[in-house]
Amino acid sequence: MMERSDHVSREVPSSHEPAFWRADWTCGSASDPRLLRSFNGHDAPVVAVATAVVDGRPVVVSASRDATVCVWDLATGERLHTLAAAPPDPMSLLSPELVALATVVVDGQPLILTCHIDGTARLWDPETGRSAGELVLGLARLVLDGRHVVLAIEADRTLGVWDQATGSRLGVFPWMVDIGALDGRKVVVTCPPDHPVQVWDLATGREVGECLPAEGPLELEGRDIAVTKEKGQAGRVWDLDCHVLLAADLRELLADAEYANAVSALEAADTLSTLTVVDGRVVVLDTHYEGAPELVGDLAPVFFPDGPFATLTLEERSVALAVGVDHTLCFWDLPTSPMDPTGPDGTRSIRSIPLEATAGKELINGVPGDLVDVASLVSARTNGQLAAESSWEIRVRAASRSLVLGDTPVSLIAGPDGTVTPWHTLAPSHACSVLTGHTDRVWAIDSIPVGTRTLAVTTSRDRTVRVWDLATGEQEGEPLTGHTGQVWDVATTVVDGRSVAVTAGEDHMVRTWDLTAARGDGGRLRAGHTEPVLAVATAVLDDVPVVVTAGADHTVRTWDLTTGSHASDSLSAEVSAMTTAVVGGHSVVVTAAPDDTLHIMELATGRTVHRPFPSGHGRVLAIASATLDGMPVALTAGSDRAVGVWDLTTGRPLVAPLTGHSSRITAAATAVLDGRPVAVTGSWDKTVRLWDLATGRQLGEPLTGHTDWVTAVATATLGGAPIAISKGRDRTIRLWNLSTGQQIRDAQPAESGSGNTLAVSATADGRLVAALGDDRTVRFRDLIAGCPAGTDYLLPFPVHSLAAAPGGRFAVGFGREVGVLSRAS
Repeated sequence: MMERSDHVSREVPSSHEPAFWRADWTCGSASDPRLLRSFNGHDAPVVAVATAVVDGRPVVVSASRDATVCVWDLATGERLHTLAAAPPDPMSLLSPELVALATVVVDGQPLILTCHIDGTARLWDPETGRSAGELVLGLARLVLDGRHVVLAIEADRTLGVWDQATGSRLGVFPWMVDIGALDGRKVVVTCPPDHPVQVWDLATGREVGECLPAEGPLELEGRDIAVTKEKGQAGRVWDLDCHVLLAADLRELLADAEYANAVSALEAADTLSTLTVVDGRVVVLDTHYEGAPELVGDLAPVFFPDGPFATLTLEERSVALAVGVDHTLCFWDLPTSPMDPTGPDGTRSIRSIPLEATAGKELINGVPGDLVDVASLVSARTNGQLAAESSWEIRVRAASRSLVLGDTPVSLIAGPDGTVTPWHTLAPSHACSVLTGHTDRVWAIDSIPVGTRTLAVTTSRDRTVRVWDLATGEQEGEPLTGHTGQVWDVATTVVDGRSVAVTAGEDHMVRTWDLTAARGDGGRLRAGHTEPVLAVATAVLDDVPVVVTAGADHTVRTWDLTTGSHASDSLSAEVSAMTTAVVGGHSVVVTAAPDDTLHIMELATGRTVHRPFPSGHGRVLAIASATLDGMPVALTAGSDRAVGVWDLTTGRPLVAPLTGHSSRITAAATAVLDGRPVAVTGSWDKTVRLWDLATGRQLGEPLTGHTDWVTAVATATLGGAPIAISKGRDRTIRLWNLSTGQQIRDAQPAESGSGNTLAVSATADGRLVAALGDDRTVRFRDLIAGCPAGTDYLLPFPVHSLAAAPGGRFAVGFGREVGVLSRAS
């Protein structure tokens, strides 16, 4: 009996360093040679990016509509952290939308700043991925019991009270709705969701008064009254005009005949929900309707004109209020101008003001007006796509970037027509050369020095990313292509001495670009298939390794494996399955047509080796090739549950069809076992079978273990022994020793089970790597270590076909495009 394990193995750590995969070349939209890397991890469009340096290594921060913020190592592509940028609203259960993202260095510590449409601004430590506090909105500076305090609004409408001299938090009042004055003291009114109104003494933090359920109002003898419902006693009657107690019981005011009618009228009123009473006085009314509770009577609202404020002014310096995770308040000394320089990594460094320097100093409201403007100030740029909530309106801001060009402060301002105008800040009437090329609104702008020049990078609603020389106003080469939808944001940085742009796409991807290679087209946009690529194989043509592809456009194309250039003219063929072989000393392509016929053509000339012949399968679902006693043979399988073995020199079958599978055969591969060629097939009957091509006999028992269809098979050698690798719809990968018929190790997980995109290749460092297609992603798995063999590679279109290539590489067909992926050294 075959030994096997029916459970899927856990990830096994690899002794190798994490690797990343790159495209040696691609055709079509993904072929831009300036594309360095694509980051895959978000489940929704990426709307903002920023850069920073953490512990000496460059990182990129990306924010997505999936309510997460990711931190990535720019050099390796590793995702370091995933942050839940903002908690969901307790009422709607939706996370507030991001409206700004920035990075900043404060007192030497890099921080991430995320601003949200609910008016909150949160701080994160990019090194640990943990919260570093938040920016708060300054409300007022008061004197409480002889102490100078700062009032500010935190997340969830929490009012905080801080000692200005020490930064320590003295009080906290969640869900503040108003501040008032009562009997000469400041009080805070709070109303958390699904909780009654509470009134608190601002100085002591103690609750004052009580909140009572109430019914009303009811007009009685020319005045409005309400009755409170109190457990164990009669409801008291309150005068809503004078806000005082009117009677201990409604019966004191009405005769018995009138009392019943009044009770019914109060129940029907259904307006008031609660009264808050302090020392026998009504001070707050709350209703069953939406809206804030109303301060009444002796509780007078304290007004803060135009507040709260994103910044305050301290001795002519603009400051932002930051609160750490230890709840300590500090004052950020903000740049005096957007023109203040940023570092080479694109981030700006600022310092906090020592608390002792603020003690007793006056704080007045400042500018900018909201936290999004603070993010723009510290990042020196504004994203024109993100909307910011400002009181009752939604404002869409023009994209901008502030910088110093030479000795001249310049602002790059996007116009609604797709142009970008560099304005001299000190002489606004003087404009430099307008950057013209985009055909629709520009979403984002950033800039970076490259050698002696300064380049600007722009993204637009026209779905292009363009690079500009600010000295000449000329565009640098063709637009950067690779994203398959809108590109919402761009940031720049320096990685290993190379100027790099980072872009955020609607296609859920973050991409990085080499700006030092911005000129020229670099051989981009090779002519290729005009319909999806259906099959990929490799061959050798005139001693040059090539990739052969078949498309739904009824063409077969041959590509130089190393350069991606066309190695021969395209051939005309309608293909459902394809393999390559050598017949009569010539490299040929063997194709199965939808009408069940097999065709053999020379790759170099397109000459037909002999007339097409029927396979007898009804439809060929899998095809492979081998050599039998020096004779080239093809192996075909299909919906008739049989395997055909064909002499490619004559087009005739070598043996009777191989039968044994009980359902359609969807995968085939070949290997050499004990010096003889064998076939390996996988079927919907959940088995893998091994066949002797010379005799047509099945070797041993079926290899069982998959619990669903076998969708792909491949072969390789492990320790000098031939093995088969199978992938099933049960989302597992299994390895089989072809000599013993035993499964090797536990089954390994596969992200996708239904596709037939599997290829296996041996790398130079001894790894046996499987490449698997999963929608638009190629995933790599180290079959020996049982763990991922590097980072996933994200493509703009779904992966339809994969083939192993020499040197541990993989040829991939995705959408209408073709490429070769290799492991970066």
